[in-house]
Amino acid sequence: MTKSSTLWSVPRIWPDRTVYVLGGGPSLKLVDVSRLRGQRLIAANNAFKLGAWIDVVCCMDLKWPEWNKEELSKFGGLKISSHLSHATSDLAQLLNIRVVQSSKTHVGISEKPPLVASNGNSGAFAINLAVQFGAKKIVLLGFDMKTIEQKHNWHDDHIVETNQDRNPYPKFLARFPAIAADLTKLGIECVNATPGSALTVFPIVEPESVMP
Repeated sequence: MTKSSTLWSVPRIWPDRTVYVLGGGPSLKLVDVSRLRGQRLIAANNAFKLGAWIDVVCCMDLKWPEWNKEELSKFGGLKISSHLSHATSDLAQLLNIRVVQSSKTHVGISEKPPLVASNGNSGAFAINLAVQFGAKKIVLLGFDMKTIEQKHNWHDDHIVETNQDRNPYPKFLARFPAIAADLTKLGIECVNATPGSALTVFPIVEPESVMP
């Protein structure tokens, strides 16, 4: 089996729906995500652990499936990666992780499959997945894009490697103006339900205002 033959094309399964994207920021711990049960949900990385009813989890890091293999083996939703090495990984195939074609140079939104723009971070990757699933409105939760009380995430599960960039946010934030511009062109509304977020290219609203 060749690597290209294992790549997945994102289907338009949520036409004109509101899609919630759960990021990894510390503020996510303050949100009762159980209230979103029954909504369309994409979790970036470890946020899938917040509910078995979450629809999709996406990742970008090579080692992330290995770190979370036990929980991923029990997760019944879609599992999607932008890391091409997962296309030929025995573990990724065992966990039924779908691998999409991504580009390190494509900035903004890739409107149509097979290319999905990852924009260098899993939250932005999840936004592009939401677009290709058919979202008309996207709601971001846990998109702090900064440290809070010296914490990058709402959890303590990530394995910190010595060469890991401990201030990735300027690089992350630099991609979002293009993402916001593309969403506007596509007629897709996006709001950031993360009060105090450093990500200000989308309107910032209170989480309570977007809860069903």
